[in-house]
Amino acid sequence: FMDYKLFNEEELNDICLDFKALGDINRLKISMLLLDGEMCVGAISESINLSQSATSHQLRILKDAKILKCRKNGNVIYYSLVDNHIKAIIENTIAHLGC
Repeated sequence: FMDYKLFNEEELNDICLDFKALGDINRLKISMLLLDGEMCVGAISESINLSQSATSHQLRILKDAKILKCRKNGNVIYYSLVDNHIKAIIENTIAHLGC
């Protein structure tokens, strides 16, 4: 087992923030869309049926939680998962639930 005492309060808080960030249905949808690679804001917005401004707000929360990263190509910003650890968390949760 992993002893929580191995972590300081700031580290535990960071872990909680990641779970909170993924705990919103729109942010989860965004994260699941990005399991296979990067997408631009417009495509994400259209896919989850959310306005671009609301999508951008959700993307900012995920980026601040270090779940997503972005790259800019001209005027277009592309988002992707930070690494395979995030992908594994989502996929393991889905497998755990038997979905």
